Amino acid sequence: MSNEQKKPWEDAILLLICLVIALTAVGVIVWVVISGRIMDLDGMLLAATCLVLILAFGGNLAWSLRTGEAQSVLASLLKRDDKKSYEKQ
Repeated sequence: MSNEQKKPWEDAILLLICLVIALTAVGVIVWVVISGRIMDLDGMLLAATCLVLILAFGGNLAWSLRTGEAQSVLASLLKRDDKKSYEKQ
């Protein structure tokens, strides 16, 4: 691994992907429960798989929120956007 500093947009994309996957898994679980497929073995396994996805990707997102990484990424992206808009004026 190189010693280059990671760009804030890389972290933002990672957090966005984690958010999308976790929310999709929650949606699938809701769909499985509403459609009544939770009573079948396939529905239970699908719900269990989605719970594991929520744990993995939602945990990463929750950890970044707890440690302040998400806030610092958002702040650095907003600061960079403000600097670009200021330079254009």
